[in-house]
Amino acid sequence: LQKAPAMPSNTATACVVKMNSDGSVCVNVGLTDIGQGSSAALAQIVAERLGFSYDKVFVKIEKDTDSDPYDWQTVASKGLIMSGNACILACEDLLRKAYLVSSHVLKACVDDLAHDGEGVYVKHDSENRIAWPRIAIGYAYPDGQAIGGPLIGVGSYIAQGLSNLDKETGQGKPALDWTFGAHGIICEVNPKTGEYLIRKIASAFDVGKVINPQLLRGQIVGGMLQGLGTAMCEGYIFDMDGHLLNPSFTDNKIPTSKDIPFEIETIAVENSQIDGPYGARGVAEHPMISVAPALGNALSQAVGVDLVHMPIRSEDVWRAMGDKTPIDNWITKSPIGSCRSDLVHTREVASKHGID
Repeated sequence: LQKAPAMPSNTATACVVKMNSDGSVCVNVGLTDIGQGSSAALAQIVAERLGFSYDKVFVKIEKDTDSDPYDWQTVASKGLIMSGNACILACEDLLRKAYLVSSHVLKACVDDLAHDGEGVYVKHDSENRIAWPRIAIGYAYPDGQAIGGPLIGVGSYIAQGLSNLDKETGQGKPALDWTFGAHGIICEVNPKTGEYLIRKIASAFDVGKVINPQLLRGQIVGGMLQGLGTAMCEGYIFDMDGHLLNPSFTDNKIPTSKDIPFEIETIAVENSQIDGPYGARGVAEHPMISVAPALGNALSQAVGVDLVHMPIRSEDVWRAMGDKTPIDNWITKSPIGSCRSDLVHTREVASKHGID
């Protein structure tokens, strides 16, 4: 599979990095962490650019459009690449201001300065340094004079090189980055009942550069499980009069962590994204996309029948094996536009397939 974030050509985001009086930093972005782990990944990016330890970086979780920097939306798997770049730009803005103050205090040219997690120092004389807390809110000389002020860095990032699609040719560049991936599934089928069990799923994605291996695995496993829900059990069922029979999560099942007795292998391929933060690219929605066709292909190889409608329930496999004909020949789409219906139009046809 390949997927890119669809977005307007002027999609933008911003970040504010503020140094605290104790030498730690607060990061404020418009991107919302709804469980995907973006706050942890952005904290790592900021820590890397500033040379800080991870525990000195705090990303603001709560969001308020009145006070937080702008972000187009928390969608489209673009959070890491866009907000990550904005964070790096904000860090560089903060460092420029810190170097300017430090050059006066250390009596050195800005070009001769470097920094680490403890402060700013002169490259050829690392003992000649000033600690972050001493310049975080402005430096005061022994005689009381002061320079600088609160160290705040601001970074804005807009998607680069995008264009609208040409109305005549359909050509253009609507996407910021493309993530490629694939799924492989091993399953077993009971030829008498159609019941099938998944034994292993392998998910491989080219993520550019892995920022956080644990978060990446969680993102891939979560997306894979959501994809299995689409492929195996999630769908609307209507009676002959068009009444919805499974309107709640009691009857319309979704998979949970308890439904993973099988082996999962996650594979990260790293081909750096040139314009991504430290080479990273998005991998949020991608893991759910190709699960259904992978499952369909695995079952087709097992039973010799194409199963192309979702969800693929055990009864679907059983009926398809009995007919040895493609599933489209015996099942219909719902006439009222649902994702899937187990109903057929006539009771005669329904009876033929064992439906009361």
